Amino acid sequence: MSTIRILRPTQPWSVSPATVLPLGLLFRLFRFHPSFTVLLDDHPAGKIGNDQVRVFEVEPGEHRLRIRFVELRMSKELRMSLKDGEERQFLCGANGIGWPTLREASLEDLAEIRRTSISEPPKPEDPTSQN
Repeated sequence: MSTIRILRPTQPWSVSPATVLPLGLLFRLFRFHPSFTVLLDDHPAGKIGNDQVRVFEVEPGEHRLRIRFVELRMSKELRMSLKDGEERQFLCGANGIGWPTLREASLEDLAEIRRTSISEPPKPEDPTSQN
């Protein structure tokens, strides 16, 4: 089996056309954060909300992934080929005007999500005794 892991971290509030429009402002004021539907190979595979991680076990091979919000708004489709035992990680969210976004997570993204710095030096190993 192979694994697809999708993360949806909380996005910081920023000024955009959606935040100055009354409806967008109401959504932000009342912390309305709807769930996105995960489409795996064109079939609904589950929902993901803010600060959630969804893990999908899939067969090795070719797969298509996208995120949908309110039936018509969809992220771009990502195509991937997974080998047996391979795990791929993706980040989803919404752009400034409410369209779902989806991209492969970088090491820096994962480090930021875990609140650690990727530039931290490795911890020293325990000294080994020499005989």
